[in-house]
Amino acid sequence: MNGRKRAAVKASTSIVHVPNQEALVLPCRILQLPRRTIYEILSRLPIKTLFQCRSVCKRFLCFISDPEFAKLQLSKSQVCILIKTLPLQNASKRLQLAHVEANGSTFEVSKLNFTPKSNLPTIDISHMNACNGLLCLVGSEKDYNIYVCNPILGEFITIQPPYKDRQRGSFWGLGYSARMNQYKVLQSYYPAMDSSNRYAMAEIYTIGTGTWRSIGCAPIDTVALPFNAFLNGALHWFPCTPNGSEFIHRFDFDSEKFGTLPPPDHFRETDKKFTNYSRIGVLGGCLFMIYFTNSTRFDIWVMKDYGVKESWTKQFVIENLYPKQGSWDFYEPMVVLNNGEILMLFNNDAVVCYNQKRKNLRGTKFFRTRSQFDATAFTPSLVSLNNVAKGEQISRIQGTKDYDKLCTEEFQDCADCGALLVNPSCSFPAFGVPYGAVTYHANLYARNSENRCTACINRGVAPPKSFLTLWNM
Repeated sequence: MNGRKRAAVKASTSIVHVPNQEALVLPCRILQLPRRTIYEILSRLPIKTLFQCRSVCKRFLCFISDPEFAKLQLSKSQVCILIKTLPLQNASKRLQLAHVEANGSTFEVSKLNFTPKSNLPTIDISHMNACNGLLCLVGSEKDYNIYVCNPILGEFITIQPPYKDRQRGSFWGLGYSARMNQYKVLQSYYPAMDSSNRYAMAEIYTIGTGTWRSIGCAPIDTVALPFNAFLNGALHWFPCTPNGSEFIHRFDFDSEKFGTLPPPDHFRETDKKFTNYSRIGVLGGCLFMIYFTNSTRFDIWVMKDYGVKESWTKQFVIENLYPKQGSWDFYEPMVVLNNGEILMLFNNDAVVCYNQKRKNLRGTKFFRTRSQFDATAFTPSLVSLNNVAKGEQISRIQGTKDYDKLCTEEFQDCADCGALLVNPSCSFPAFGVPYGAVTYHANLYARNSENRCTACINRGVAPPKSFLTLWNM
């Protein structure tokens, strides 16, 4: 008998059938781990892989649907690039999300397409920005509504302006108040469309309350939010019109007040007039600004201690610029890759990469568009609007409703072997069930020692200590 036949016989006899006994079906090994450990493993997966894991089995679906897991996953999720072409091309009625990782000298790009049929409430939008896993879409001139959505889950709410007999202002944005644990939408407006008094007012909408509140006057400058504007509970931007005003503007969502931040010491009043050639944003968890010393070089300054003027540091000097398209080219840092390279938006029509070691820029081909595009930092998450928008009318895209039907069956793991138990004494919620609507078992992240399968009970195996009990020893 040759080697291949012996291996085949050995493999075929590896399963032994014992007469008058049921075949023992061992559970998946990962499901034998404590639930907290499973959450830690799953939370490190890319959003595209994690979304596919929802279809593996019912327990994976319910793990991923747990609000506690959504919070953990958001804290570990990486910033992705979300683009919208300008103007929106008829052949591409979608938003495109890209997650980029460096692999040596090459890139690994994972993409997702967001469309009205599967992810978005509408594609007829004029502006967009994102904050803490949620996306804010501002309707076009024909649609004054504002939409806050999670395109990963296909959930959205529609926010209507208080009244339409006024002119929409140039400022708006989605933010998050950590103090109140609330998402808020800010917008500016002019009280009367036919009024000669052109003063701008600001109002804020706290998601979950259903009402707008006036908060006083708003900046009259034209505002264009950068790629990543949100840091320390505030939005940051440069004014687009040179009026000699303060250099860096911000809006704090905790205090609901406008304010400014100091620029580096060497900036003069004349420098403030060239904000069209400067950029601001968030990079690596710090506020940064770009300053063009001339048309062939720019510096990247980083505020290492937020709010402290003396902490401004000149981090990079970029001299070997990408081939010029005009007298002035515009660069905006977006993402720092795992190898230290920095992806930058170039003239709103390309993405280039800066190598810190070689000190040069090179082109990429992440997005093949035939026109310019807007780019926004979006952190994909599984945060459900049911948990952050209580009291709002939450809508779901039709194609995403089937998952809820799979997550309603009660289940639990055996405390010893991890096998699936049928109709145990506790259950996990359907996807998107609000906090407090479900009574969890006493120890969320450990197996319930009272739930054991018949085989383990018959063997007389003592229930092990829970994961959190061992953790606290």
